[in-house]
This record gives sequence, C-alpha cells and structure tokens, in this order.
Amino acid sequence: MKRFLLLSLLLVSPLTWAANVKVVIDIAAMHCPLCVTMVNKALRSTDGVISAKSSLKTRQADVVVAEGYDTDKLLKAIATTGYEGVINHTEPPV
Repeated sequence: MKRFLLLSLLLVSPLTWAANVKVVIDIAAMHCPLCVTMVNKALRSTDGVISAKSSLKTRQADVVVAEGYDTDKLLKAIATTGYEGVINHTEPPV
C-alpha cells in the first residue's frame, strides 16, 4: 500500500508543478562588466527568481521565473541598481 501511495504521488506531482518561463529584459544603459554584475546580483536576490543572466553584448537580461510571476518585481530590482529595464518578451525556457 505504501508503494502504491508513493508511486501515485510521484506520477501526479509533476503535473501540478507550475511551468517556468524565461523573461527577456532590455537594459540599454549597461556599458561595462560592473553593470552586468550589479544587475545580475539584484535579479538573483529577488524572491521567486530561479536564474538570471545579463549580457553586455546584447544589453539584455534573461530571467527564469515561475509562470504567472509578477514581472514588475524584476523591473523594480533592476531600478534599484540605477538602470531601467523594459520587458522585451516572455518565452518558455529552453
């Protein structure tokens, strides 16, 4: 009986998990590696962020969060660093 219960929990549980999405944010004012470091640190310390990676080359940040996450929290985190972010688009993570 315990095996059946454990097996049923393992099979049903993944179906109830929220999907993750990737949010791409444009940050035009990033001009140096320190900018990228500051933005990454701010995003990664924001509650609900699974991963975050900024790029100086594209001047964008790719942030993975749970589906339905309030993206305004991401923009506020970026604003605390002195930069302004604009949501480019949202897509399922690769």
